[in-house]
Amino acid sequence: MNKTLKAVTLVTAGVAFTLSPALAIEGGGKGYNLTAGLRGFYDDNIFTGNNKIDLDGDGTADRRKFDSFGLEVTPGVRFNVPLEQTTLVAGYTYGLRYFADRPGRSYDQFHLADVQVDHRFNERYRVTLADRFADAQEPAQMLGSPGAPASQLLRAEGNNLSNIASIDFNASLTELWSAVLGYRNSYFNYNADQFQGLNRIENMPSLGLRYQWTPTTVVSGNYQFGDFNYSDVNSRDGRAHYGFLGIDQSFTARLVGSVRIGGQMMDWSNVSGAGRGSASNPYVDASLTYTYSDSSTAQLGIRHGRNATDVLTALDQQSTMLYGSVNHQITGALRGTLSGQFQNAEFVGISKGDPVDGLSETLASVGLTLNYRINAFLSAETSYFFDRLSSDIVLRDFTRNRVFLGFRAVY
Repeated sequence: MNKTLKAVTLVTAGVAFTLSPALAIEGGGKGYNLTAGLRGFYDDNIFTGNNKIDLDGDGTADRRKFDSFGLEVTPGVRFNVPLEQTTLVAGYTYGLRYFADRPGRSYDQFHLADVQVDHRFNERYRVTLADRFADAQEPAQMLGSPGAPASQLLRAEGNNLSNIASIDFNASLTELWSAVLGYRNSYFNYNADQFQGLNRIENMPSLGLRYQWTPTTVVSGNYQFGDFNYSDVNSRDGRAHYGFLGIDQSFTARLVGSVRIGGQMMDWSNVSGAGRGSASNPYVDASLTYTYSDSSTAQLGIRHGRNATDVLTALDQQSTMLYGSVNHQITGALRGTLSGQFQNAEFVGISKGDPVDGLSETLASVGLTLNYRINAFLSAETSYFFDRLSSDIVLRDFTRNRVFLGFRAVY
């Protein structure tokens, strides 16, 4: 869904969809996990609305911010099937959220599924196929890959579909040189009217070359082409070219860094007259990951590039995102995760005179989760999430606090 992220995934094929062993299987060698979550929650802004605007003219701000307690149930299943040259990892989660005090329908349902097939022909050639599907409402659920700059910032009611499919062919050309040929297809279809401008299909073939400069340093050169077709806002249709250089560096066994620097060029094929037909911008993606103990890590990063926007009157937006996370094993049974991101976006209008052109907004998000392992099958978990959107566009500002408390079972 996110054009910037597609460029990132070009260099390291399949990274956006690679599943860690912990995520794939927690229950040993039986090849599958059955999971179930049961959490109570409080959400102080269910619809990501604000109370600042008087739309009906009665002299007081209209209520657009609603809160509720509720209950969430999330059964799921994961499979890990290792064969001689092929590994299959797949999972599905069903979610049901019941709201005790919400206008309209009292419940939501969501479906999340993913699959990855990794086949190694021999020591030199490998292919990875992956697919990630969501039928959901929350922005974090609709993202094609975790950590990408957000295009959907507000909650979308109803059944909203996203599907991100990819195939990457990795070839070791020599002892030091390797190449990856990739293709991404992204599909988005929002049921919610205010997000119709995000309904689209993206096709993105890519080619990358990597060189093992030293045992701890890899340099790369990458190109990606993008074709974007919007079903409801045709002015956003266009083609893009991405090019950048990258360095992956292992400073120590515990500290690794990655830098991608280049540029993006965008042409909008259906913008005519005095409208903006093309645009270009720098592209940056840099991160540091530190494993400061055997079970604890910290990460810090920055990204800058173009991505889609749910603001219908804009072509797209340029976003700069700072992000970080800490996963800390507090005791043998207690684990804590702290994450946060700050995103600043500037909207690009159809022409320089458009009211939305040059307007900006910032999104700040913080999350904290504590998980206590009771035994091999059951853990208790509590989470807190805070989101704040500050926008130059009327009615988009909101703050949101969510608290979750419950249990998670794995078999």
